Amino acid sequence: MPGYKLAKCPKCETVWDKLPPEEISAIYDKTYFINENPKGGYANYFEAMRINRKTFSGRLEKIEKTLGKKGTLLDVGCALGDFLAEAKTRGWKDIQGIEISHYAVVFARGKGLKVNEGVLENNSYPPNFFEVVTYQDVIEHIPNPKDELKKAYKILKPGGIIFLVTPDVRGLWAKLLGPLWYHYKPREHILYFSKKSIEVALAKAGFKNILVRNTYHVFSLEYILNRLRYYQPNFFEFLLKMVRKTKVKNLPFKLYTGEIEAWGQKLP
Repeated sequence: MPGYKLAKCPKCETVWDKLPPEEISAIYDKTYFINENPKGGYANYFEAMRINRKTFSGRLEKIEKTLGKKGTLLDVGCALGDFLAEAKTRGWKDIQGIEISHYAVVFARGKGLKVNEGVLENNSYPPNFFEVVTYQDVIEHIPNPKDELKKAYKILKPGGIIFLVTPDVRGLWAKLLGPLWYHYKPREHILYFSKKSIEVALAKAGFKNILVRNTYHVFSLEYILNRLRYYQPNFFEFLLKMVRKTKVKNLPFKLYTGEIEAWGQKLP
């Protein structure tokens, strides 16, 4: 990736883009959610919605068990609102989202979801308000995660939890693939965390009872083949065309693709 220069903190293992884009919000228009780039954005977010629900349902089940109830929830970087829609289906009542993409906000609101446009910094959520704040494949897009996590801590109620999912820059897939690692995404991913660095970041923001572990996504066969085009374009493009003609394109697979989930709690 010519021109993509990364730096690394030798103490906490955080990796970051030395030349991040100046206008981050410009990236997340409609083309971010539907594109033919096998490495950036989404191949087709709409077609993946049904599969996404399987991932989100599993995460919500874990959140419900950890929290012990279905309380007030904020999904930061909620995209088109799939996670919120699944929470609503599961009986969550007081759920909100925040999203930087104007296109995504309009789409999510069209589904009857309560979504604010912008970032946490320019939205005036009251202190001690939410019982759950989530960042799912989002924290790596944020220029100043230290301040971001402090803001999340502030708006959580005592006893509330934060839940994050992010790529693991020190994980097995990152080590095996090196510079070809799928999650190295110029302009999109500004920072990369390891298990150690995300734990440090959460602790510095004030969180306790921190837990970090490997996590999975549920992907359709079509999505997997589309993303594999990055490594072998001709071969996987051929397979993709064949699979798209069949019903097996929606076959779901639970895969550990080099991401981690991190939990933290704001103690009373």
